[in-house]
Amino acid sequence: MITKPMGWDEAVANDGTFKKLPAGGHACVIVQARLTKSKSKGEDMLELAFDIDGGEYNGYFGEQYVRNQQNYPDDAKWPNGGVYRQVLVGNSMSNAKGMFLNIEKSNPGWNWNWDETELKGKKFGGVFREEQYRNAKGEPKMRIACIAVRPVEGITEVAVPEPKLLGDTGVGAGYGNYGGGLSSEEIPF
Repeated sequence: MITKPMGWDEAVANDGTFKKLPAGGHACVIVQARLTKSKSKGEDMLELAFDIDGGEYNGYFGEQYVRNQQNYPDDAKWPNGGVYRQVLVGNSMSNAKGMFLNIEKSNPGWNWNWDETELKGKKFGGVFREEQYRNAKGEPKMRIACIAVRPVEGITEVAVPEPKLLGDTGVGAGYGNYGGGLSSEEIPF
């Protein structure tokens, strides 16, 4: 007879189905913001951990995080697809300023005051595209990435961006979403 494993009753059942977030525009809400440094040049960079806010995909990245906690309780990370990174200095300064203005437009009455902790709970419109990458086995795979922060109003009507394929130089949001994610110690759940 099989012994029932500890934690069986609390485990979230994986029935083999997975709803993939489609490319295009989605309303988002920030769950964590932190100032960090870019990996390439060590420049000041803001990382926004976010989730989908409303609609068919409401809580999309939060659900993945819960599964990550169950599968990797000591090393759960917020899904990389739910993290937007924006360098704040140099050539990226105009993109950063636009990002903050679009977050302000999405949150009437709130103004950016240089305190990243106040970004938690703020809404924005995310523009998502598919991006090709190579997995650990070197196989080409597709993932979804937030490439731009826009106002929430009208976000579902944005044109769906063309996928970024391996070999493309990809001009746009700059850093996009390189490795990592935020660990469970950094996510406020």
